[in-house]
Amino acid sequence: MSVSHVSGFETQLGLGPHHASNLATRQLEHFGVDLDKRTTLIRADGMLGQRAPLGDSAQVGTYTVGGTISLRPRPDDLSFLLPYVLGGAEVADAFPLAETLPELVATVDRKIVVNTYRGLKVDKATFRSRKGELLELELDLQGKLADASAAAGTFPAISATLSSKNPFVHHQAMVTIDETSVEVDNLVITIDNGLQLDRFNNSQTRTHLPEGPRRVALSFDSELDDDVLAILIDMAPRGAAAAVVYSNGVDALTFAFGLIQQSKVPLPIRGKGATRPAHQLEALEDKANARPQLAVVCTDVA
Repeated sequence: MSVSHVSGFETQLGLGPHHASNLATRQLEHFGVDLDKRTTLIRADGMLGQRAPLGDSAQVGTYTVGGTISLRPRPDDLSFLLPYVLGGAEVADAFPLAETLPELVATVDRKIVVNTYRGLKVDKATFRSRKGELLELELDLQGKLADASAAAGTFPAISATLSSKNPFVHHQAMVTIDETSVEVDNLVITIDNGLQLDRFNNSQTRTHLPEGPRRVALSFDSELDDDVLAILIDMAPRGAAAAVVYSNGVDALTFAFGLIQQSKVPLPIRGKGATRPAHQLEALEDKANARPQLAVVCTDVA
């Protein structure tokens, strides 16, 4: 019997190390996928003595593979994902930065069809949390190739790899700036690998996805108090060290920033409520103190 409709709850997502033919090896609970193949059409559009353009000569042009996936990652999910976000292989729960990124394969079961994408890299990873909610991770993946669509029912049998651990929650986060704890209403950590997305050369698909300059940002809204005024509002040009730690009593996720910097933060007064400054900080390497731009540690207790 043919499928008459597809609902989101019926879909599945899997990721795995890049391979020329293998499918995904790890399934992840997802909250939305717009990763897909996007094609272009090439048409001759010259002057013909008429207003109507002709469509007879249309050909398929280049195509791209890319899009976002939305997750609420658990600690063991992060242990799998972080090397693809940061580049370096895990060393005793630490995930270092590297100059190049490893490639991924993604398999998406859309119920009516199964799609597999290859040569994927993480262009941007955005971690978000806010009061009363789980830590979110949005991955912008960009790749090279898309397999021909496969029939329904061909998603790999990898459901045993789904995590059963608890994801992190916003109220489990602790933020320290210059060794001072800061209360925050929300958190956004962005790791932008700056992939160059236009390297097609004489190919219908991307031939290379070189890494560009890495940008790491930390943003949040805070209370306005003496500590915030001293360490954030009137921050010295060199900036300060910072860390964000999520801990649920079993596992922990730590982001340590070499230096964070921002220019003077405006303090607009809007009504009678509390004044809550918005901070947009850029993370940089601290050469003088041998601290990298970003150091990530994720413990995953069995």
